[in-house]
Amino acid sequence: MSTTSPRGITPPHKWARPGRFSDLTRPVPKPLSIGRAGGIDLAPLQVGPVANAEWSRDRHLVSSAPAIDSEAPDARRYEMLRQSGNFTMAFATLQPGMKYFEAHDGYVAYDTYWGINFVLGDPVAPLLRYSDLIGDFLKQHPRSCFCQVSAPVGAILARHGYFVNEFGSDIELYLPSYDFEGPKKSKFRQAAHKIERESYTIEEGFFGDADHQAIEALSSSWRSTKTVKQEARFLVRPLAFGDEPDVRKVCLRAPDGHIAAFVVFDPIYEDGQVVGYSPAIKRRASEAPTGAEEAITKFAIERFRDEGMTTFRLGLLPLHNVEKSAFRDSRLLRAFFQWLYCHGDRCVYSFRGHADFKHRYRGSVRKVYFGTYTSWGNTLNLIALMRLCRFV
Repeated sequence: MSTTSPRGITPPHKWARPGRFSDLTRPVPKPLSIGRAGGIDLAPLQVGPVANAEWSRDRHLVSSAPAIDSEAPDARRYEMLRQSGNFTMAFATLQPGMKYFEAHDGYVAYDTYWGINFVLGDPVAPLLRYSDLIGDFLKQHPRSCFCQVSAPVGAILARHGYFVNEFGSDIELYLPSYDFEGPKKSKFRQAAHKIERESYTIEEGFFGDADHQAIEALSSSWRSTKTVKQEARFLVRPLAFGDEPDVRKVCLRAPDGHIAAFVVFDPIYEDGQVVGYSPAIKRRASEAPTGAEEAITKFAIERFRDEGMTTFRLGLLPLHNVEKSAFRDSRLLRAFFQWLYCHGDRCVYSFRGHADFKHRYRGSVRKVYFGTYTSWGNTLNLIALMRLCRFV
């Protein structure tokens, strides 16, 4: 079962396009709720006795909701995303080729490789529906691994007997009070000044038909310098052309007008509104000036902040600072993650360089987790995950 991302859906806030590039007009969003564990209070997520009467009534109302394990219409999933897609990987759940399990006013996005199901991120559902939705999913798909999930989801999986290992970290910036002042953020200011001196310009807008071929060439050139030579997917969503609802695309243009670098920012939603963004796709030409990504991201963060957005998440720092989990975890898997972080830079991924780069933003670090049904049999699972992502 495969589907495509909802490119044909008309988003509630469209580009105003007097020219090729233009700004978005958006309402001021509500601030994100900040709780005790990964940004969310774990108390309502108990499996067993119900935590409070209001949760009990909600649970009763949805307990008989039928589960749908199929290709639901894109419009319905997109509306669920707008209501509950408040985590970094939420928009990536709509990438082409995904499967969906729907129940309890939400869905679980997953894909399958070698008979193993891999769930991408948290459920796209109201928080109080997480427990029932995950429980029903596991009844039908017991051989499943959960990738890049939050602490509340980790707690639910642990109560289902899962091993829940630390998978790395995510970094969040609280935009209303965020700025680039001070000596620790001087590299961002220097990068912005450098591209201005060299007559580069930063613009926001669509990738039009005229840019399509140039973007393809830039992507191919960029991949040729990486360990992974093909377009990744799943944990890193593939690049899409054309209009995507609420997605922001910011590019660096050289003095002669060609695109030298770009970053695609995916929306983070809450209660039907865009409340923030996360960088999802990055490309850079070899001739682009040093600091191109820092300059683009600084431009975007300041624009999002000025528009009233509340959050900016930098995305996964894979395997960063993996320690003994707060939940029951696999010691073997933990040791492997720690070894790979220290020794995998040359043959797999620049784990430490990636982490050092994102720490420059001086944001709040939150753990993310990998949930697995087995303690000792994860070799096949990890190989299957890397094949699914096209990392190998």
